Amino acid sequence: MIGLALLLLGVLGCQVDPYPAPIEGTTYRISKDVPGEQSEVTIDILTTRDECVNAKVNDVERCIPFVDRAAGEVRLAFELRDPTTSETLFRALDAPQVRLQHDSRNDNLDVAFIPHEPMNAGQLFILVIDGSGSMQEVDDRGRKRIEKVYQALMDPGVIDGFFPEGNSNTGVVLLRFSEKVVGLDGGAPRILKSPKDYRQMVKTHLLTQSGGYTHLYDALKYSVTELLGIQEIKRFLVLKSAEPTVVLLTDGFNNEAADDTCGTNADRLQEALDVVREVRTAGTTIPPTVYGVGLGEAYPTPHEKPEGLSQKVTIPGLCGTYGDYLIDGGRDKGLEDYGIDHISLAWIAEAGGGRSYVKRDPRGLADVFKETSAIRHRWYEIMYRVPDAWHHRKSFEVQLGLETVARAVTTVNIHPHPWLDAPTGTLPPGEEWVVATPLRRSLALLLPILGLIITLMFIGPAAFNVRRAIFRRARPRK
Repeated sequence: MIGLALLLLGVLGCQVDPYPAPIEGTTYRISKDVPGEQSEVTIDILTTRDECVNAKVNDVERCIPFVDRAAGEVRLAFELRDPTTSETLFRALDAPQVRLQHDSRNDNLDVAFIPHEPMNAGQLFILVIDGSGSMQEVDDRGRKRIEKVYQALMDPGVIDGFFPEGNSNTGVVLLRFSEKVVGLDGGAPRILKSPKDYRQMVKTHLLTQSGGYTHLYDALKYSVTELLGIQEIKRFLVLKSAEPTVVLLTDGFNNEAADDTCGTNADRLQEALDVVREVRTAGTTIPPTVYGVGLGEAYPTPHEKPEGLSQKVTIPGLCGTYGDYLIDGGRDKGLEDYGIDHISLAWIAEAGGGRSYVKRDPRGLADVFKETSAIRHRWYEIMYRVPDAWHHRKSFEVQLGLETVARAVTTVNIHPHPWLDAPTGTLPPGEEWVVATPLRRSLALLLPILGLIITLMFIGPAAFNVRRAIFRRARPRK
């Protein structure tokens, strides 16, 4: 019996590599997470207590992994890191932005997503607003499109998002574009650092009438390159460790000449996307995140942006069957008279790590601005439950990916013990997810077993000594 115990201890002591690491309170082990190739940021799953401590999270117990076989539940914590410097990146994530797979499947999974430790992270909001003549057109309610933008930008919730109380690390750059990009007041771009300056700029200059063609793609390229190189803006980004968040707002199509067709834009869009992707993967600064926003309705086309990342822009992929249609029809109706090029916006958002929207009213537009200014967090907790706990009877792979914000994916493998199982988790009153069984309850179960083993280990020697003593006394002396 002693030999068997020593053998088991020896086997447990053989592992030199720290991974796969034991998951506390369970009989599972977890491997080191492996980031996917070409990830723009690193999703760092915190696999051990030491990693949680080194990440300086406040609630270490919620951070460490947990698996419960009986409930079929898994809990993991992760943070985002710069793949070049390994510094923590603070991003605003919500559940729809995170893709989770259990052994390459995501159907029938119950998932909960919890952000932790809100941060006053630096952020520079760059609002690039369409200044073409169509923004002055009036809808069926007698409101100009630019007035809807005004109402959304002056929403108190939007202003609070741009300038959070107690956070001096945010600023706003307001730009207008048509043939060229200028500050909202017609001058050079500048950073607005207070709600007062912001309100004054919007009130004084947003409704000023302008016009011209819609150089949407040129405005995008400028916003992620030349603009970020302006001394004032570059200095703000460095000193505040601020993330540039570009919101590109239009009510139509990229249109640079009277004879432009939808197909003309295919090569132009590809060039703009290449610029955005190059900037975001350069690794020299915090990469900009780009949102594409359409004010109005999507033009009526049955096709959508082709699925997949980094797809090459083709005329059929961008335009469907409308490749030869004029964008500006002059006296006749062109494509822009029927709505917004939402396909371009989706492509721009994919390349820029953001989202694309089409909104008709000021309230919907305000919601977009609020989302772009959502609170950043230090780390995130994700829990999920498989419908059949049998899936926990074998090793399985968990994959986490980002749908927006950045291209990223990472995988981690979890291995159950072949025959031992820890005490099942405890479901607190009113809660939906189990927690690890307290150590005292585990000890209450283990101590009697250990006591029995120890007793059995001593019974043999004790019986032998008693027998020898009895028979020695019974034997006559010589």
